[in-house]
Amino acid sequence: MSFCTQWPGAVTLLLCLLCLCNNAKAQNETQKLPNFGDTIQILGAMERTDQDFQDGLALDLFSPRNRTLIVKQNTTPLGAQFVSGTTGEPFVALSNYSYIIQMNETANDLIAKIEIPYEPEKLNAMGVQEANTYVATLADKKSWVVSESTRNIHRSENNTRIIKMTSLDGEYLLVGRKTVDTSNIFVQYGQGATRTVNLTGGVGIQEAEFVDGLRFSVQSSMALNMNVDIHHGIDITSLPAGTQSLNSFVWVVNTSNPSAMVDAQMLVPCESLLRTKDGILVNLEVNRNMLVALKPAGSSPTTMLTVAKRALNSSSGQFKPVSKDAQLVRELPEDRVQIPGMMQLDGQYLILVTEPKAVGGSKDRNPFTRLIKSGLRDTSSTRPGTNNISSAQRDQTCDSDLG
Repeated sequence: MSFCTQWPGAVTLLLCLLCLCNNAKAQNETQKLPNFGDTIQILGAMERTDQDFQDGLALDLFSPRNRTLIVKQNTTPLGAQFVSGTTGEPFVALSNYSYIIQMNETANDLIAKIEIPYEPEKLNAMGVQEANTYVATLADKKSWVVSESTRNIHRSENNTRIIKMTSLDGEYLLVGRKTVDTSNIFVQYGQGATRTVNLTGGVGIQEAEFVDGLRFSVQSSMALNMNVDIHHGIDITSLPAGTQSLNSFVWVVNTSNPSAMVDAQMLVPCESLLRTKDGILVNLEVNRNMLVALKPAGSSPTTMLTVAKRALNSSSGQFKPVSKDAQLVRELPEDRVQIPGMMQLDGQYLILVTEPKAVGGSKDRNPFTRLIKSGLRDTSSTRPGTNNISSAQRDQTCDSDLG
């Protein structure tokens, strides 16, 4: 009888001891995880090193030789709004510190990944979807670079990774994009809040890409709003002698503060022509074939291309070509003209083609001329529309759209 009365107490005591043992084991395992600043040994001979840290950071790598690394925390990283490599905004930091990884020697021969945990409840509170989380790498202290091709989200373990890494040296931050859409986000042409690129002033770089591939990378001294419109119809008298416009339209770039100092790069697409038919833009996949047919013997067709610009509100001024030394034509598969070092964005832009000399016969045998006469470009007196909205008017438009 006494044994029966003592049995419940014994069970309770055993359960308490078991709990204490488990807690002690868990505490010991946590204590075994390195602190930030500790030296981590990396195995050589392509043996796996799988290292976790106390906050959930995990490094998984294979190295051909023995090495060491140190991970430090940076509590004052560059703002998460400065993101390049993907499009859409705004981006926010999902952690209040970044990670700085330093190896004892330069190593570009690794097979590695880095993963950083996130809290689903915190993401929901911040308005960030799991699919819009990224591990970003700091580049030149000016932007956090992300790559869609090396990003991996592990929902079952609530972490986001960079995979396919060959080096780990660098600074990393978990960021999230507060948008409904996921992956790359492209901006539509026109005015209004949903068609406006919002640029944050500061030391960082932000990027935006429009639906046809027109892309901007901008570092601005102050906050800016930017819209781009397309206007059809080009007055041939506004073009330099001996040139033709590749397209039947101009890109009209309008910012809320044209006097703001910027350091920008623009990528202008030149892959396909657009023409208007019954008010609808139709894709004509003829650019490259046309340029190949027109190119001077022994040269690349893209040597005939250059970007030209005139003032935002000009209706009769001449388009002035950008210096050939100030642009780079990126050929297949990108087919875009790169204009770096821009200090001002507002203006009208188009792509010029230098017309080669006719080898024989009349000029009308030139396929480019025939294309123009067939209606590709409006050669009537119609001139391109301009975006005459002032900064004040434009800001009011955006505010009303947001309301």
